[in-house]
Amino acid sequence: MLCVQAQYYRNAIHKTVVVIPEDAEIRVNNELIGKGSCDVSFEGRDRVLLTFSCNGYEKATYYLLKSNPEQTVTYRLDRDEAYLNSDGGESASQYANRWVPIVVRKGMTDDEAWMRIVSIIMEYFEHIEKTDKSSGWIKTFPTITSFKASDVRTTLELSPSYSTGTKQYKVRLYFEKRRKNSGEEGWERYDRLLKKYKDVIPDILRSVGGGV
Repeated sequence: MLCVQAQYYRNAIHKTVVVIPEDAEIRVNNELIGKGSCDVSFEGRDRVLLTFSCNGYEKATYYLLKSNPEQTVTYRLDRDEAYLNSDGGESASQYANRWVPIVVRKGMTDDEAWMRIVSIIMEYFEHIEKTDKSSGWIKTFPTITSFKASDVRTTLELSPSYSTGTKQYKVRLYFEKRRKNSGEEGWERYDRLLKKYKDVIPDILRSVGGGV
């Protein structure tokens, strides 16, 4: 939860905003104005929208009202457990939310490739929503990984990838994230790779495609 502390002061047209951790970015009405601490001017407005963000912490938004009697307001951001349990950088750019080609190894039959792919997928996902062996389609039911302040939803999709002379597929791990209790409209694309799924695509590539 967002923690708020304040010092009492009346009738101010400027207020001081402090956020912990001190390297968190502060945006006022979506404009970056500083990190850690800054003075906010209402400039004829009755309220401003504050947005705080920092790697490793949950992003937070809050409306600060001009009528609020406090002069200094301090916000403490929640640790982002999803961030701590996921990878960014190269691994995310390779496998999170993007299609990865699979060229089936020469000499491997269609049945063997299909069985290997399905077996690996079932090691990581309990339920498959759609599957069609004849066309080469698989889609898992979304799996939700819950953290203290947020949820991450993961779906795997496999589809045929047509190319002359070789059997090919493409596979994608799709991640979405939402704040707790934000409902279906709270889901947003999440471009990080949950560590629990980091080996799914490499395992398929090694088993069917001969390696990464």
